Amino acid sequence: MRHANTNDLPLADDNVTYENIFQNHAKALWAEAYRLLKDSQDAKDIVQELIIEIWEKRSLSNVQTNVRSYLFQSLRYKCYRYIKTKDTEECKKDAWSFSQDLATKAETGIENEELKRSISAAIKTLPLQSSNIFKQVFIEGKKRKEVALDMGLSINTVNVHIYTACKKLQEKLKKIL
Repeated sequence: MRHANTNDLPLADDNVTYENIFQNHAKALWAEAYRLLKDSQDAKDIVQELIIEIWEKRSLSNVQTNVRSYLFQSLRYKCYRYIKTKDTEECKKDAWSFSQDLATKAETGIENEELKRSISAAIKTLPLQSSNIFKQVFIEGKKRKEVALDMGLSINTVNVHIYTACKKLQEKLKKIL
């Protein structure tokens, strides 16, 4: 089996080879990243990170398919990882702003107690596992990785439970606020 690597490109030096890769594939990679991310600047950043990462690791020397396929598969993986990270960060921001909204709206002791009861009731309506995960992360202050290990789950599963719990709580408590 023939390995497709940087030897398929002109044999000047490494910098020229990687420069050729960038010149030949950057626009198409950007278009694919833009299709996935729907943001021009994020797409440019991801493509640039990919090219730099490939150059630093010299990872094309081990490619067993053609270089273009490898680049696009690597790009898609980076985009999906970026989307996942961005969603988790947005959920944290939403939870924080949501808790800040609760704090500012609950000015008196009576309102505060009513709000606490409403939040507790809303948390109790969540599925058991989502409720437990949400309480451990946001009330007890545990790290997601720690919760995942304690419950025998993957971090991704914990993130999904938190994301869905945040969305359901926002929906249920939107009427109160």
